[in-house]
Amino acid sequence: MKLKKLLDHGFIKEFDKLLVTEFEKDLFVSSLRNYCSHGNPLRFHNFAFSMRELVLQVIDRRAPNEQVKSAVWYTKESDRFEVTRRQKLKFCAQKYISDSYLDEYTLDDLDESIKEYLKEFNFFNKYTHITEKHFRACPSKFYDDMKFIIRRSSEVIKDLDVLESSILEKLENGIQERVFEAVINSSPDELMILAHRVIIDETSPEKLEIEYLEKNGITIGVEGTISITQEYGKGDDYCEISNSFPFNVLVDASVDDPDKIHADTNSLEVDTRSWYE
Repeated sequence: MKLKKLLDHGFIKEFDKLLVTEFEKDLFVSSLRNYCSHGNPLRFHNFAFSMRELVLQVIDRRAPNEQVKSAVWYTKESDRFEVTRRQKLKFCAQKYISDSYLDEYTLDDLDESIKEYLKEFNFFNKYTHITEKHFRACPSKFYDDMKFIIRRSSEVIKDLDVLESSILEKLENGIQERVFEAVINSSPDELMILAHRVIIDETSPEKLEIEYLEKNGITIGVEGTISITQEYGKGDDYCEISNSFPFNVLVDASVDDPDKIHADTNSLEVDTRSWYE
């Protein structure tokens, strides 16, 4: 199959969307060009090796050695490598934040997930090792295996987001109390004008945008939902309405001390436009 035709395949286009840099995209096309080198018995092995290196490039982009080494949890654990692949995957999930943000069960789950990831990553070995049995395979099997490698590579890259999401979920839970306190203490005007009495029942962080600062600082942009009870009237005229509105607030924290978390009440914004529609 010619390269131009191969590039039109849906699964090829879907994988290309996961790539960010020009080098990653060029390496992907070059890997496919290896596959399309008809007449070369090593064309499939060259393709598989190149795809393996491409996935490693994506991991390196998301976890550069110098950034991993600057994380508070980093310690040198290998005589051969400054940063191990396990540590790169931990960085993809956890970034700079200390292990102290996470409970024992979460850390154990993360370690198991990384072990499973590394085990799954080894599927490349089956295709990059050259043996007499697989030196010359039928073209249809080459195609099926090529398709499998690209789809499996896609899963491997997407699994990096799964690792990160699991840690962000724990971080959401960790800051929820501080965000709730900030909302209670600030009594946002946008909510207080909605009824005679407004009770803030719950705040639910749903999206975190983390910016890592110098000197081990973090600013977390939190988006979520505030659930409230609006009370009207007294006695027989009393009624209440349950409602919820989106909000955003900034949270300042330390990467190594989960007790140093402060929600900035001045940055709190609540969107109550839906009430007036």
